[in-house]
Amino acid sequence: TLTSIRTILALYATVSMGEYVWVTMDVGIGMIMVWTMTQSRPTAELCSYRPTATLLGPRTISAIAFPYITAILTLLGAECLMWSKDWYVKLNPIYDIHLLPSLWMLRGDTYDASIGMITLTLSLANTAYVNTYGGRFRRNILFNWGVNLVYAVFLFGLFFLLLTPSSQFNCIYRVNCDSEQSQEARALTVLALFSAGGVGGCFLGPQVIVWQDEMAKVGEPEWLPNTTFNCTPPAGTPTSPLNSTLISEFGCVGPNNCYPTSFRWELCAIFVTYIVVNHAFTKLVLQGPVAAVLRRRQRKDDDRRGLHAYVAGGEDSHAESTTDEATSDDDLLRG
Repeated sequence: TLTSIRTILALYATVSMGEYVWVTMDVGIGMIMVWTMTQSRPTAELCSYRPTATLLGPRTISAIAFPYITAILTLLGAECLMWSKDWYVKLNPIYDIHLLPSLWMLRGDTYDASIGMITLTLSLANTAYVNTYGGRFRRNILFNWGVNLVYAVFLFGLFFLLLTPSSQFNCIYRVNCDSEQSQEARALTVLALFSAGGVGGCFLGPQVIVWQDEMAKVGEPEWLPNTTFNCTPPAGTPTSPLNSTLISEFGCVGPNNCYPTSFRWELCAIFVTYIVVNHAFTKLVLQGPVAAVLRRRQRKDDDRRGLHAYVAGGEDSHAESTTDEATSDDDLLRG
């Protein structure tokens, strides 16, 4: 999922994501949440069937493929919805505003990167959580307070970024961020200290294209905002004012990637649907009634094969056959 979403954004508009997005994924999900997943305890009694034991069994493949496919569909659905809006402006940071390679961390200052960030982080956290259910082999996930706490923090943080006005927190992750709050984020001393340039600097949203085109008329075609002039064109240049709707919109000040309120709720509905569908697939298909029906069917097939072996080779063959072909989760989606 990570590689696919990064590739889609890069091929579409050479877009990346903010630096602290990667830090949060590596530490918050890759280390902390993965550790909490291992803290689920086994049940007190053994189950009547074995857990999955094959790397490429149908159950394992479906458990991997379903969240991956639904994540990509969620990304594409959200992007297509956004592309249909009249306020949307595609920004290729390298070709449209001549962003230097050293400012790679600002390639996430676009409308597309925000959707990519939320989709990617949500898919990783949600998949980690549903894979901790454990079915009949581990205690109820509610007893694992660690994974529940981390999952709740991620969900709260992501929907906070999506639904709230621009703030310093938004600008750490470059979601619904504007130039004013991006500069204010320098007050977050520790984060700004370790930032390569995103926290506390200018926000280079799609509106920079307007100012850059206007600056080109006075001989500066590759001008970019900088904190020396408060992230605006130098005083006295014939450029659009900061309060122009070409520059500031949807309650944000200066270049931004802020979404209108109605679109934020549309995205919210898409992401909630993704969450519900993946939880339902795990509980109803992999571990619920669908799995139970497939397991009963497999046991009947095993019994028939065992009876045939008994008729053909005697009681010893029957015992050997039924032992070797005991039903496991590997067989849930076969037959």
